[in-house]
Amino acid sequence: MEWIQSNWQGIVGAICAVVGLGWLPFTRIIIMKGIKVLLSETFLQALFFDLAEKYVASTETSLDDKFLKALKKSFK
Repeated sequence: MEWIQSNWQGIVGAICAVVGLGWLPFTRIIIMKGIKVLLSETFLQALFFDLAEKYVASTETSLDDKFLKALKKSFK
């Protein structure tokens, strides 16, 4: 909460800039395309597998390695 109170001007400025850019047709198109890319199935799948690989690497069991390998095989 203290961080928000000490940086409120920057936060408000960033929100106003994003909302203001949304009113301009060209930037609105760019923002919407960016959101569509971030919500695409391919991006979310790559993000999931990247996080899963980091999690599996941090554990010492071999069962999760086998499970992740089978899961990757089923998706590809």
